[in-house]
Amino acid sequence: MRVETISGVQNFRSWKYLLSFSLLFIIQLNSAVVFAQVKTVTGTVNDAKGTPMIGVNVTVKGTNAGAITDSRGIYSVSAAPGSVLMFSFAGYNGVEQTVDSRATIDVSLTENPQSLENVVVIGYGTQKKVNLSGSVSQVSGKDLINRPVPNVTGALQGVLPGVTVVRGSGQPGDEGYGIRIRGFTSANSASALVLVDGIEQDMNLIDPNDVESLTVLKDASASAIYGARAAAGVVLITTKQGSAGKTRISFNSYYGVNITARQPQRLNSWDEQILIDEARKNATGSPEFNAEQLEWLMNPNFSVRPNPTQDRWEYFGNNNWLKEGMDKINHMQNYALSVSGGEQKLNYLLSGSYYKRDGVMRYGPDNNFRTNLKLNVNAELNKYVSLKLTTGYIGSVTEENAFGTDQIINRLYRSRTRQSLYAPEALAGQKYNGDLQINPVDIEQNGGFEKRSYETFTGRLGLQVKNVVKGLTFDVVGWRNQNNYNMENNSRTLLWYGRTTNTLRGSINTPNSISIVKNKAYQNNLQGFFTYSLKVKDHDFKIMQGASYEEYRKDEASASAYNMITNDFFTLNLGDPLLAKSAEKVETWALGSLFGRFNYSFRGKYLFEASYRYDGSSRLAPTKRWDLFPSFSAAWRVSEENFIKDHFSFIDNLKVRVSWGQLGNGSPLSLYPYIALLTSGLSQPPNEPNLVFNDIRSQYLYQNTLASPEVTWETVQQSNIGIDLGLLKNRLNITFDLYEKRNKDMLARLELPNIIGINTPSFNVGELKSWGAELDVKWRDHLSKDIDYRVGFNISDNQNKLVKYNGISTINGPGVVNLLEGYAMNTVWGYRTAPGYFNTQAEVDAYKSKVTPLFPNTGPGDIQYLDLNGNGRIDAGENNPRNPGDLVYLGTTNARYTYGFDLGITWKRLDFSLFFQGALKRTFLIDQGTMSPLNQTADMPWTIHMDRWTQYSAGLYTSDQ
Repeated sequence: MRVETISGVQNFRSWKYLLSFSLLFIIQLNSAVVFAQVKTVTGTVNDAKGTPMIGVNVTVKGTNAGAITDSRGIYSVSAAPGSVLMFSFAGYNGVEQTVDSRATIDVSLTENPQSLENVVVIGYGTQKKVNLSGSVSQVSGKDLINRPVPNVTGALQGVLPGVTVVRGSGQPGDEGYGIRIRGFTSANSASALVLVDGIEQDMNLIDPNDVESLTVLKDASASAIYGARAAAGVVLITTKQGSAGKTRISFNSYYGVNITARQPQRLNSWDEQILIDEARKNATGSPEFNAEQLEWLMNPNFSVRPNPTQDRWEYFGNNNWLKEGMDKINHMQNYALSVSGGEQKLNYLLSGSYYKRDGVMRYGPDNNFRTNLKLNVNAELNKYVSLKLTTGYIGSVTEENAFGTDQIINRLYRSRTRQSLYAPEALAGQKYNGDLQINPVDIEQNGGFEKRSYETFTGRLGLQVKNVVKGLTFDVVGWRNQNNYNMENNSRTLLWYGRTTNTLRGSINTPNSISIVKNKAYQNNLQGFFTYSLKVKDHDFKIMQGASYEEYRKDEASASAYNMITNDFFTLNLGDPLLAKSAEKVETWALGSLFGRFNYSFRGKYLFEASYRYDGSSRLAPTKRWDLFPSFSAAWRVSEENFIKDHFSFIDNLKVRVSWGQLGNGSPLSLYPYIALLTSGLSQPPNEPNLVFNDIRSQYLYQNTLASPEVTWETVQQSNIGIDLGLLKNRLNITFDLYEKRNKDMLARLELPNIIGINTPSFNVGELKSWGAELDVKWRDHLSKDIDYRVGFNISDNQNKLVKYNGISTINGPGVVNLLEGYAMNTVWGYRTAPGYFNTQAEVDAYKSKVTPLFPNTGPGDIQYLDLNGNGRIDAGENNPRNPGDLVYLGTTNARYTYGFDLGITWKRLDFSLFFQGALKRTFLIDQGTMSPLNQTADMPWTIHMDRWTQYSAGLYTSDQ
């Protein structure tokens, strides 16, 4: 097969060659030797408790000379009299000592909980937090590792304001974790860019034990340096590095149990049948069971009999299907080991971890296990050149039933409790009860399996040149992320009979089948940038300029076979050749970029930053390919003014920030929307017949969607104003932000006449507005030498409005409306009701004389819907906001006022923490199975449904009537 390269991708390769040239430019620099009077100074560095500190940096100020304390806290360094020794360690206040006649200089460092946040990781560098003018939040890896969660995403729940963690499932390996930074960015897809040590990776696969710090870039000024990849925010994860000193071995493990919370409880068979009979009588006028059957149901010694009229069994037991098919408690475990060490100029850290979690299924495969390996090496070749190598491997395997875990759980809730698990007499090798039509426990044990394995290999090499010119550094970085994915699904046919094989009561997976998917993908990135810092009296300048090239390719092959000749051995070779299906797919894209940032500071009080990114993507037509995304921010450190210092000594930091910027969003773009693409077609076996002529399968080509040569980036404009406040020696820190986002060129589909006969593409005709506020409050202090404590609280709110979306205005009756012009996304619409229920037929008749009810068979016990528009009937009008009939806007499913509360106490080496997180407001729609079981569904009632309207509960009858 020949694959032609899109010309747009080829044009980008020139960028790659240009950047590659920098790797070939090697300069040999010789160090000059400067002779001076020096002496050897030794000493010990302890913490405030007198404990020796390992790995403290001891540097001779203004030079590259220095040392690292060993396992006993001892250092030795050569320095001239009059020089200044600087002692520094992360999380502690730095100390300076002047070299004099003393041969021994001992130092004690005091802890500063806030100093860990003094230096913040930002795009292509670091910056002191006090000098930030954008909206940036950071959390240390120590705060994440204390939570028994499988990945970094889960550990972020409720930690940072404005960062919402969503979770789609509790199934191991398929939790569907995702993060949303400051609400919706687009009505289309828009995911935060996640970089782990500069490599784009899936945050759900990162072990919290490997994390040193995590930074979230929230506003445009902070994330604009990443351009069109950063519209939904950026997450920068820095992993732990090695340090000089003796080899250190660290082992961390935890074992936990997951207990199903607030699980809907099934009724016993008697109560369940009472509700079924009530529903049947209300719907048809007669119950399902007669008096004799109810008597048998109450008899514990009578559980089954042959059905007198049908070829099936009739059951009268009391079976707990949830207990039969699910475990209420499942297990989780994680083991992490790291080894680090080295010298000042060459250090390393090697880490590995193993994680396993079991699911809720009692039988069959339902688990996920993951292996993480990582190696970080830092080498200083000389005072000019340093190298940094990062490599990693992640392997994740998920196993579940081929029928689907969610489908099995659904069937466990639908199976009647009077039905038994097994048939009273084995039939044709079938021991399971077939009267259910679908037996969920049989499926668990015999329905087949699905296995999904994912591997990712990452490598990053960074070269930095410095000290050639004062204040100038040059970095060249190349990284590769390679993924392998394999999926195999073996679906076994299961048949369930009645009392004899003459009656087939139910079946699944007919015919049986095997499906296989294999793909390999890689992502390469090459970037080069320089940073120049200059100080002129009270003026500080910093310039960063760079370029990058990125490419991606995925090759995928899939195949399916049906109607195996055996139900016990699955291979593509044993399927029906006329039903076999195979497919191949290749995906490629490329992105070229220029980027830069300028920082200015006057006396550390007045801060200004400007950045830009000039991106070009192969996804767009050549005339629409490139675009510029700028940002600007400024800050005023009010606390540095004399009128604050002289009169408000308790204020340590007060900074006001403002920012504005634009970002591109290319996530919703398909690979080549500007080209008229042809799709090869074959009907889908086994449910649709294949196109077979003269025993030959026929293939056809068709255009699925019109080309859109004018489509371009979505442009997201963001503005932010914020305040940072530090009080009482920075023990109390408060951050408050107000922001607004506008996606002005959002992609939306145009509604064109059906006569076109083809799907319409998306155009940049939509607009989404999002706004909100964030508050973060932290208090850290010491109760004594051995006891530290912390209290943290954050809360944020976000709202949005679909300003423009091609005039879409259809409500489609009561329910959740995802997109509705002029309203928030995911709005809930419904009918208003009067208090209580109809208690008598007279009340129903009086209502019907004035209003045509929503349901024609409305009777006693039903809800009374209100005729709000007074037209004499309950309806949705024209199903739009201009004429919604009796429908009213009830709210949105989007969470409002999300919060997190954290309390922690440390005593010596013991740490206790307590955490709460949640949302104060959210509107959701109860599904029909929960609200009204048995109403045109197979959903069985739960214990909550016993609290229902009856003539007795309404006081119309007494027990003796």
